[in-house]
Amino acid sequence: MDEKTKTAAGIAARLQQLKYDDARLAEIAAEVEVLNDAVRRAAARLTFDDEPAAFASLMERKARP
Repeated sequence: MDEKTKTAAGIAARLQQLKYDDARLAEIAAEVEVLNDAVRRAAARLTFDDEPAAFASLMERKARP
């Protein structure tokens, strides 16, 4: 189990009291990595003075195929 999968397992177990098999934990870790990258890219395009709704709008536009 790689480090990202171990992190996903720890979060699931300690914070959410959930238990998944190793295959599902690896899928969750990969999904979180994709989402985290999208959030970081969106945040990099915004400034402190932008309206809070700008972040949600940007995420929605970028999420569409």
